[in-house]
Amino acid sequence: MSASSDWLMRRRPAPPAGLVEWLSVEDAVGEPLRALTDRGRAELHRARATLGPVRESALHLLTADAFVTYACEAALESSDPSGALAHLVEEVAQE
Repeated sequence: MSASSDWLMRRRPAPPAGLVEWLSVEDAVGEPLRALTDRGRAELHRARATLGPVRESALHLLTADAFVTYACEAALESSDPSGALAHLVEEVAQE
């Protein structure tokens, strides 16, 4: 399990059992904020790539929401919460 996946599993309340598979994060850096932001942006990109009344796009959008929400939690635990949140918002807005 990666450092980011481990961080996710320590959240309380824990992620819903059905989302754990979707929320698995493999990262080489070991930095939850970076890995979660990257995964959120990737899922948002996938959701936008399958626009229309397609269930798959909705699942990607919900997964992006989960990753970005957890990234916000990770940002709040950083040494500069305001700066980390501002950077997160800028990155996600670029997607």
